[in-house]
Amino acid sequence: MKNTEIIYHYTAPEQLTVEQLDEVCRLVEAGGGVDSRWLRHNLERAYLIARAEVAGELVGVSSLKRPRAEYVQRIREKLGLDIEGFLERGYTSIRPEYRGLGIGTTLLGGLTSRAEGYHIYSLIREDDRATQTIALRNRTVKIVVFFSELTGKELGLWMPAKTAAALGLKPIAGENES
Repeated sequence: MKNTEIIYHYTAPEQLTVEQLDEVCRLVEAGGGVDSRWLRHNLERAYLIARAEVAGELVGVSSLKRPRAEYVQRIREKLGLDIEGFLERGYTSIRPEYRGLGIGTTLLGGLTSRAEGYHIYSLIREDDRATQTIALRNRTVKIVVFFSELTGKELGLWMPAKTAAALGLKPIAGENES
């Protein structure tokens, strides 16, 4: 990578052009691991979309999504957690040649600081150590692990340590040290 400045944008989805939203969707899909059936729907209704650009080229994305009502209900039934009114931090994808430069950490930190009083959670695959490292750098803790029939994988539900403490939720012991 050239020694080029990374520019960060935090934008409501309705302020993006169709082309910009298409580009965000392509980068998220290229990262894999997401159900693309709901990708555009969820991004169009997101609270905020974060983008990182180098020389006008999109190199990283993330978002604060508004979870669908049926998803909130599934989490309530499966985990006994009520995430009604929470925002989900997700769809984080960094182009491979730009990984390890702190872009993901900066995007997630910027989203969290702009959540304006909302509680935030993230679902992170148990085999996704890179995203877990980013979460830890953003003072986020794992609350519970569960098997997702939809993805066929073990997922951890993570949230900022301050939120977990305020809600009386205890992090999984030994899992949240950096």
